[in-house]
Amino acid sequence: MTKTCLIITDCFEPTSDCLLAELRRREIPCLRWNLDRFPIDSSLTYRFGDGRFSASISSDGRNVGLDSIGSVWCRGFRPSGFPDGLNEEDLKFVEHEAQRVFDALLTLLKVPWINHPQCHARANSKPAQLRVAQDIGFDIPPTVITNDPQEVRDFVAKAATATVYKAHSQTLNLEPGKELYTGLLTDKELGKLDLIRVSPGIFQAFVPKAYEVRATVVGNRIFAGKIESQSSEETRVDWRRRPYDIEKEPIELPAEIEAKIFSFMRSFGLIYGAFDFIVTPDGRHVFLEVNPAGQYLWVEAQTKLPITAALVDVLSEACQT
Repeated sequence: MTKTCLIITDCFEPTSDCLLAELRRREIPCLRWNLDRFPIDSSLTYRFGDGRFSASISSDGRNVGLDSIGSVWCRGFRPSGFPDGLNEEDLKFVEHEAQRVFDALLTLLKVPWINHPQCHARANSKPAQLRVAQDIGFDIPPTVITNDPQEVRDFVAKAATATVYKAHSQTLNLEPGKELYTGLLTDKELGKLDLIRVSPGIFQAFVPKAYEVRATVVGNRIFAGKIESQSSEETRVDWRRRPYDIEKEPIELPAEIEAKIFSFMRSFGLIYGAFDFIVTPDGRHVFLEVNPAGQYLWVEAQTKLPITAALVDVLSEACQT
């Protein structure tokens, strides 16, 4: 019997569209559960009695028991399907109630998740990433993460190179002009350091670059692409100013870097992750960060690397019983 792959997502999420298409092509049962329509348009039910337990999800015209789910792709973490017109107090109450019901799945659904939300939460911390990366043996930039302005001033005074500032979170889907890119810390920004008292920042030594690497990891496979960020002044500090500009030809990473990547993934319990590296003019790979839910379709579209197929390999293998 082939179990069902549960896709937890939102209505207009293209990665899930691609995964569902490939799962259906392979005739793997799948259920799309859009959390932006839960609880208003779908149901999650737990049943207890006479020493027995069962649970099911009703969505998209189907009802699937938890015991028939073999794997989960998790792109959504928070229910947000609530009716308009609720006052602030009522909305806060129903949000908490729906979240509590959803969160029970993290314990009760004991199947492979890509990625499990608890693993995602641990790995999505930049300080935790850097500590684990350093312990594994990755090169990392000298860094201070703080809300203390004087700590930053001391760091800048001792730095051998320029200093960059980056936020803890960023998305590529912001309105024009509202993006918060990594940038060089100038005298003007140093004069405004007191602002970090209420918004801790990440400050790192600027690392000279030959080029950059986006390495997308799926299980025991790594799909790496080269980003020629130094070919344009606009992307010299942060290639996200021109996102999706990756070379068509995939690259191979050194074996020792691949081994460290897999060790990092095991440390956080991740199956999927999108790693960013700087490659210096002398050939060192410097770890910057990993996004445990990073977008990959732009890499696949440009390089033709089979990332969707690799994800479905992992998801469908867990469904075969």
